[in-house]
Amino acid sequence: MPLVLPADKPSARRVVRVARAQRRAETTPAARHALGEALAHGLRQRLEATSRPAVVAVYLSLPSEPPTEPLIGMLREHDIRLLVPELLADNDLSWRDVATGTDLGVAAIGSVGLVVAPALAVDRATGLRLGQGGGSYDRALARTKAGTPVLAVLFDDELVDGVPAEPHDRPVDVVLTPSGGVVPVGSGV
Repeated sequence: MPLVLPADKPSARRVVRVARAQRRAETTPAARHALGEALAHGLRQRLEATSRPAVVAVYLSLPSEPPTEPLIGMLREHDIRLLVPELLADNDLSWRDVATGTDLGVAAIGSVGLVVAPALAVDRATGLRLGQGGGSYDRALARTKAGTPVLAVLFDDELVDGVPAEPHDRPVDVVLTPSGGVVPVGSGV
């Protein structure tokens, strides 16, 4: 059952964070690994059905987030170049090449063919994502090439019927959940 979020961002973030903390406390390492494998499988199916990007921006998940480690492993197995974010002092994101360790700067996200982004929740009708609150990904997504798909990784109940939004918020195109795989949102529905 999807979470129901309050209309203001701080309260909405609190609701999701409490749910994630409870999920983390109740999830065994084996179950967490299975969630990660399900996410990797869902993205693998998507990549097999579409053209495979040469470069993907992907994040390293925190323990409270849907696990991206198996997904990252799958992308590496497919010889896809991976860029991971580095948080700067001003909350912007620079990008580091996983294979070489080279810091490529904030503009590097403009070279990717897919962005795998974190989110606390995504509105299924608009594709708007609720982020952590620093605006880091909204700034980074503004630097992507037009038409670059943005995929948000969520737990199943975080694809919701509404998230609080502001004019600077950037929508995503699809979400990836353990049970649903890749699901179009917003204008892609």
